[in-house]
Amino acid sequence: MSRRTRWILLALIVVLVGAAVALVVVERPKLDDARTEVDDRWKPLRAPDQLVLRYQTLTGALSAFDAAGGSGRAVSKDLHAALDAWTRALRDGDAGSQAAAANEVEAQGTRLVANVLGAQRLKLDDALTGAVSKFAVTKPNGALVTAYNGAVRDYEEQRTGTLQQPAARVLGYDARPVLLLGAGG
Repeated sequence: MSRRTRWILLALIVVLVGAAVALVVVERPKLDDARTEVDDRWKPLRAPDQLVLRYQTLTGALSAFDAAGGSGRAVSKDLHAALDAWTRALRDGDAGSQAAAANEVEAQGTRLVANVLGAQRLKLDDALTGAVSKFAVTKPNGALVTAYNGAVRDYEEQRTGTLQQPAARVLGYDARPVLLLGAGG
């Protein structure tokens, strides 16, 4: 290989490395801002009068379901596990894991409601149907959910852009889920 070719290759490598560093330097603040917006929009949703209240109400419905003979069913076990994961996520404080845990609780809560409404014997239990109805009407403020989901979509567009995606991957900007409300949401 000639000396000239080596210099050209070296210059090309320097330009590529410089471009990659510049991309990271330019994109990092944008990614930080977008992720911070998602986190800021999540905080009101996990407030005591929003998802925390909803999942406390769901815990009451689950207790009524268990008392009505459903404690051995898979939906009961899965919902207990989802609620435990939600509690751990709240304690750990990470908005991304909290949103993922909330989506799992919503999915399992929807299963619980379907089980209650789908079983004639369970529909006749007034305490259970009352608890499930209370859960169905206990929902977070729709404007808060819309604001959070909008921030997630903006962040995901920023994070997965053609030029931004490599920088986001290298810098550890993970995906954030939108909040999908189940029964009554």
